[in-house]
Amino acid sequence: MRYTIVKMVGLGALLLSLQACGGQSKESEPQVAAIPGATTSASAGPAGSSSGADRQLPLGATGQEIDRVYDAYYACWVQHGVPSAPGENGGPLLSYKMDQAKYQPAVDACADKEPLGAPELDPQQNPNFADDLREQLRCVQSHGLSMEIRQAGTDNAGLWVAPETKANLEKANSAAGREIQRQCEISAFTQK
Repeated sequence: MRYTIVKMVGLGALLLSLQACGGQSKESEPQVAAIPGATTSASAGPAGSSSGADRQLPLGATGQEIDRVYDAYYACWVQHGVPSAPGENGGPLLSYKMDQAKYQPAVDACADKEPLGAPELDPQQNPNFADDLREQLRCVQSHGLSMEIRQAGTDNAGLWVAPETKANLEKANSAAGREIQRQCEISAFTQK
């Protein structure tokens, strides 16, 4: 399952194996990075490409919802020649990371299937984003999760486990911790 303990704005900025706030990654990575050349716009891809509804994740998406969308996205990569690297943390994402220049054309060919984050989590679409993120932080902290807001790039802010101790990471990555994060995301970012 592709989960993470952090919520970063725009799934295009995700390292594609990570989930929004409500989950955990296989590697338990508390951060994300952008994939060069990847797009996050709902208009990505040529005319007649897959609809945004097929790849649009709702606010507070569950692990199953995220898996469904990413499985379709990675299947497209494989169809366009990205091999699935072996191992527990393998798959097409690992192959891409090992040779980005070689596999970037496949990633570009699948831009119309790239998962889209909830519009509420995009500071370009949500004028209340900063206030909502602070509200989400207060919520997770009130439930005993040790997190802080950090910038990742110029416009992408999100929640990160801090300090990144083994105990804090395990607590945030537990099923209960992921559910707290998901519920706090929904509560904070739902328009009032």
